[in-house]
Amino acid sequence: MPSRFSYDDFKNATVDFHNKLGEGGFGSVFQGTLSDGTKVAVKHLYGLSQIKKSFLAEVETIGSIHHVNLVRLTGFCYEKLNRLVVYAYMPNGSLDKWIFCQELALGWKPRKKIILDVAKGLAYLLEKCRQKIYHLDIKPQNILIDDHFNEKNF
Repeated sequence: MPSRFSYDDFKNATVDFHNKLGEGGFGSVFQGTLSDGTKVAVKHLYGLSQIKKSFLAEVETIGSIHHVNLVRLTGFCYEKLNRLVVYAYMPNGSLDKWIFCQELALGWKPRKKIILDVAKGLAYLLEKCRQKIYHLDIKPQNILIDDHFNEKNF
């Protein structure tokens, strides 16, 4: 099971949810730094306050997955109406920034590597995990790039 944090831990880590990295259908993502100096991305989930059992089951399932091409869930908060999850921070952001912005265009070699890495991550989820996981939201915004331009499915 990933580490459990308090809402105040995440509030402090993100400086009161100040640096927003993005927003999706289920919540907003903020950059933060944990007390030990680890840079993280904190996703504040909306509309999940009534679903305790499924939230904790999902945290446990996703938290147990470890693969080089998947972003790792390292912690969570389940406190009152707040549901937050924390992932490793990917300093180069999402793939959409690198394929839709002319100034940041990637060459064919890194594009090919990213495509192969996405396939490896998906193959792991579908074929190698104890519990089969179907990633139904593959899009450039959910493909993150680390500081060495390695792909991480989110």
